[in-house]
Amino acid sequence: MLQIPPSRTSSRRSMRQERTRTILSIAGGTCISLGLAWTFCYLHFGRGDLSLVFVGLIAVGIFALHRVPRSDTTSLLIVANGIFLVVCVISLIDAPVAWVPRSAHLFLLPLAAGAASTFDARERYGSLFFPLACLGMFSAFAIGALDPLAPGVSPPLEVRAWGARLNTAFSMALLVVVFAIYRNDIGRRLRLERELARAVRKGEFEVHYQPQLLSNGAITGAEALVRWRHPSGTLLAPDSFIPVAEDSALICDLGLEVLRQGCETLNDWSRDPATRGLKLAVNVSPMQLLDDEFLAAGAALIRSSGINPGLLELELTESALSADATLVASRMTAFEKMGVTWALDDFGTGYSSLSTLRALPVRKLKIDRRFVDEAVKQEGARRLLGKIVEISQVMGMDALAEGVETIEQRDLLVSLGCTHFQGYLFARPMPGSAFRQWLVEHQPLHRTAGAEYAAAE
Repeated sequence: MLQIPPSRTSSRRSMRQERTRTILSIAGGTCISLGLAWTFCYLHFGRGDLSLVFVGLIAVGIFALHRVPRSDTTSLLIVANGIFLVVCVISLIDAPVAWVPRSAHLFLLPLAAGAASTFDARERYGSLFFPLACLGMFSAFAIGALDPLAPGVSPPLEVRAWGARLNTAFSMALLVVVFAIYRNDIGRRLRLERELARAVRKGEFEVHYQPQLLSNGAITGAEALVRWRHPSGTLLAPDSFIPVAEDSALICDLGLEVLRQGCETLNDWSRDPATRGLKLAVNVSPMQLLDDEFLAAGAALIRSSGINPGLLELELTESALSADATLVASRMTAFEKMGVTWALDDFGTGYSSLSTLRALPVRKLKIDRRFVDEAVKQEGARRLLGKIVEISQVMGMDALAEGVETIEQRDLLVSLGCTHFQGYLFARPMPGSAFRQWLVEHQPLHRTAGAEYAAAE
């Protein structure tokens, strides 16, 4: 499988987490620093009423730093909205007086820029509506539209004068930092795109294999997992490069390269009685399937390889059906007519309905690992997992559980009727040579039970 991170809605999780971690750290440090400075300042001038607002800013900063290890979208949204509310309250109090202009509202500019550059475009609230709200409130404060709402409680003029200078300097500095982070992120992605293009040309990608087994231990096949052998010598996991490849046209070239290697592997397996009946699962990116040239290129690869197409299983994530289900189904059917089978990956995390599922040429549902993890801990998740297995049985499909890591998980899945497994409990992804050695060690089970599965297929 051309492995893409488990949930495509969070497929860019690794890179986004790094950016989110930076933004939360900066936001937390800035909120605490400014909050403490202004709190002590107003306490010094005997204005405890005004210092309370900045205690709220300190609380937001502490929360931001507390959530840095998680660096998730929810944390970022809570912090962003918290800062927005505090800045708006401070801006109301900061109504222009005599020769001192309003300045607190300037912090809404880096807040808007940070949200727009951090949230994914599909997260419309964070990437669009929240930045627009920040800019709208900035404009309202700038033209004095909200001055009638000012509470009439103003800081001392000498404090306001210094505050106007400091707020302007800090807000503009934060804006520069946000732009620098965004520029650095874009530069890194462009460099990675160039390296990926070179890696495809020079054949730096290699495929590892993770066995797939039946509940009785029979080896039915393997999943092809792509790795990048970087010139530095580091073996890079998919999370570090697949998101960038998906955002560019490189995913199509990379996907075809993995499919080519997968066909070569099946060809090699066909010469050995021990591996002749094994199936190989290769993932197809949604971007590939929607590409007009992929059908012809993929079909040509399969035909020229001389493999038995019935042993090639293409996997598509369920989220791919949210794009153009009719086009996706037609291209899946075209491959099926060649003898290739289809599996629906990460089932339960996407958008497909049962009616859509019935219309697709899918013979296997791959249960997302999160269902497996949660089913051991929660009764509700256990019942849901059982229903997924039941759906696969009713529709005449196999159900394969991914990410099985413990005996407890395996036993639970067996009790629910699941018969196909994949995960660290059985074996980790390994290079082709190591996979053959692993097969030798499991040869007795493979020969006895594996043959029965191949015959049933």
